[in-house]
Amino acid sequence: MSLKCAVELGIPDAVHSNGGKPVSLCELANKLSIPSTRIDDLRRLMRLLVHSGFFTSQKIEKGVGDGKRDVELFLPTINSSLLLKENDVSVSPFVLAMLDRIFALPWHSLGEWFRQSMVPTAFEIAHGDHLWGVTNKNASFSDSFNEGMASDASLVGKLVARVCANTFSGLRSVVDVGGGTGTMARNNCKSPSTGGDMFEYIPSADAVLLKWILHDWSDEDCVKILKRCKDAVPPKEKGGKIIIIDIVMSRETEHFKSKETQLFFDILMMVVTSGKQRNEKEWNKLFTDAGYKEYKILNALGLRSVIEVYY
Repeated sequence: MSLKCAVELGIPDAVHSNGGKPVSLCELANKLSIPSTRIDDLRRLMRLLVHSGFFTSQKIEKGVGDGKRDVELFLPTINSSLLLKENDVSVSPFVLAMLDRIFALPWHSLGEWFRQSMVPTAFEIAHGDHLWGVTNKNASFSDSFNEGMASDASLVGKLVARVCANTFSGLRSVVDVGGGTGTMARNNCKSPSTGGDMFEYIPSADAVLLKWILHDWSDEDCVKILKRCKDAVPPKEKGGKIIIIDIVMSRETEHFKSKETQLFFDILMMVVTSGKQRNEKEWNKLFTDAGYKEYKILNALGLRSVIEVYY
């Protein structure tokens, strides 16, 4: 929530707009139109953001004699550059979407959910409807959610293009299933498309892309989706494949912070959807149950992996 506050206030943009020079608390407050009575509170917020790696700080002495005092100055980092609103890979919309009140409220119903057996998610206890129902009814939340997913897709798409270029090499067409505006596919394919009800029909293409889709759904639903994907693409020998970008849990080489974040995302799925994050064994079962014969996992995206699946 502190990060959400920083994004809403425009702190990353204010610090970066100082021409590479460090900015003081008073200067920052002035840039953000924060009243002087809140400067000490701003200091406390910045202290946390520095600790979290979004900014660095340094102290200099100002004044002479008895009037000497320490002034704290702040500088941007690579992490804060990802939050710049005008950056083409800004993740600010993703931060705001994931920390929206609609996503935050269900956490207060998690204990109640554990004691029940009939309600699928804590989200439905809190809102009286599932995530997709609320998205359809609430245009503002829907826009925020789609913007958040698009910003994440833009970042991941550029990373995939750089480190997993062979995944999309030679593909004439890609269907981005559940990809909103199709940002991910556009970053990696000359002929992307979206559309279709993934439980009923998926348009034909050389490949189907599922970015952060299957973790939203139960194993049974995932098998249904994967079967529809299989109907849409040719077999491996004719260049067909399913491209999945998602978390693969319990990788032996996992960095502690990455592992911790994967675990947090798994609980998020439990709170908000009927899905989960899966380990390789669980992924393998889904593929086998859906009629696929082969897959390979590329551990190249930090938290997430690229999985290519063939039949």
